[in-house]
Amino acid sequence: MVEVMKRRIIIIAALVLTSCAGMQGFNSDLPAREVGSLPTDTFGDSVVGEDPVIAAMNAATYAFAHPGAMQGESADMALAIASLEAMAGQFATGGRWTGMDSLAKMQMLDARAKVRVVLGVAPDADCQDVIDGLVGAAQAIKRNDPAGARLALAGAEFTKGPDTTLRLLAHFPPVPAANVATQTASRYLYPMGGSDFGNMM
Repeated sequence: MVEVMKRRIIIIAALVLTSCAGMQGFNSDLPAREVGSLPTDTFGDSVVGEDPVIAAMNAATYAFAHPGAMQGESADMALAIASLEAMAGQFATGGRWTGMDSLAKMQMLDARAKVRVVLGVAPDADCQDVIDGLVGAAQAIKRNDPAGARLALAGAEFTKGPDTTLRLLAHFPPVPAANVATQTASRYLYPMGGSDFGNMM
């Protein structure tokens, strides 16, 4: 765990240095377990024809900008956190995002770490396991399957246990770093001024 934290600090420090130098296109060398992707059926039929990255960032940006509106919305909160979990790694390593400012990438990685602390996700947890657990829980909640939701969150990566994790998802507290990070990253998807989720009521 100590080695994982040291490596993360080194990666973030490198991102800060490149950002301060005015450089763009820095891709961090994250280990494989810190990079994951959302399952193709994450959002069901609600985003057919939409770029999966846009769908993921829409979910995350809205949720972290409006924590009050997410109270009691455990399925949507789970999808938002899964989206942050996935996109933090994708932005830092994916060739599609070489033009994204290094500060935005650093903020996403930092936000992911802070959200993990709140939710009780182990810092060295496999990113894909976290994503799959959260998406599985969200889908189970939506089909009114509480046992399935608990099972999806029963992995060792969720250190608070499934019941506490579900309660947290239903009443997730504000995480300012995640709000800032998703708003900043969204500007690269909506270059004409951002997603505007920060101003939605």
